[in-house]
Amino acid sequence: MLNVIRSWLARYDAWCERMGLIPENRRCCAPVRYDEDDARHPAQRAARLKTCQSQARDNGEPRATD
Repeated sequence: MLNVIRSWLARYDAWCERMGLIPENRRCCAPVRYDEDDARHPAQRAARLKTCQSQARDNGEPRATD
């Protein structure tokens, strides 16, 4: 019985991957907690955005908010 459940779970996981239902493609409004060192963490994203904006200003390019 346990083998049957495992095979069903494996088939379900494969189906989810084929349909694109993986954490990287989630489209849900539920909050998610990321580790501090994860690139998806809000602090990490803000730091990257700030770096990109300062580099753009240094190169004379218009800012994204203009």
